[in-house]
Amino acid sequence: MKEPKYLSILHNSSSKNAMWACKMIPVLIHWATVSKSPHTYSELSKEVGHHTDQIGRVLGLIDDVFKALKKACPEFKDMPTLNCLVINKTTKLPSNGFDYVSHDYSSLTDEQKNDQMKRLNSEAYYYDRWQDVLDELKLTPYNGSDNKVYENTIRKGTYSKHGSEGIKHKALKEYIYDHPECIGIKNVKHKEMEHILLSGDRLDVYFILKDDTQIAVEVKSSISDNADILRGVYQCVKYNAILNAEQSVKGMHCPIKALLVLEGKMPMSIASDAIALHINFKENIKLI
Repeated sequence: MKEPKYLSILHNSSSKNAMWACKMIPVLIHWATVSKSPHTYSELSKEVGHHTDQIGRVLGLIDDVFKALKKACPEFKDMPTLNCLVINKTTKLPSNGFDYVSHDYSSLTDEQKNDQMKRLNSEAYYYDRWQDVLDELKLTPYNGSDNKVYENTIRKGTYSKHGSEGIKHKALKEYIYDHPECIGIKNVKHKEMEHILLSGDRLDVYFILKDDTQIAVEVKSSISDNADILRGVYQCVKYNAILNAEQSVKGMHCPIKALLVLEGKMPMSIASDAIALHINFKENIKLI
């Protein structure tokens, strides 16, 4: 019996894009069913270990697979696209390459693009047959990262505390304080090191921008181990919540951001947790 077209496209062993598509589809379905929010192109690349600038071609192949599946299997005729879940970090919208899925997309205004994105993503969030799609495509569900070893290390209190308190940590913290532009922060009107929150927690670096955005920065130097980096993700979750709480009781509603800054590389499994928790991170920050 001849293999269905959607499987021959997706499981083409001679195609690197097909290999990446097999990895990306479960992640996209996880985002639709669990995160229920769009993520950036770089986050998708990081999630699967994709290191090229050809992600648009992989997303195009995914659309080809979905179209072939819908054509071959009537039970999937209402299956929505997942491609709209992937957005540009700056515009917060899919790139104009989304024309491949929605042919008039690039001719729309940004407002119209945003409306279309919300509508299509809502359809993806509430579609109830994603597990059937994975089964039909012979793909395994994405189960998130496995950081149990690092989690146990944190709970035992045996992570590399020297990585958070040593000379290298201090040097990175001071560098970020003096050079916020190296992590994409501009228009600073106020900055502090060791800003104390009302929970008693201390922020490595704290910025207030001219538009009153508050940014809490947690830094991890090159000698921080993976457990300490994972701890940093959850520290950012806490800082974001506390800053929002401080504003709430004062009736303020200024933007709040928490950012994890790494002197080294973000481990892929921990990046998965950061992405799921909507914690932004900057990696490979070199002191000049």
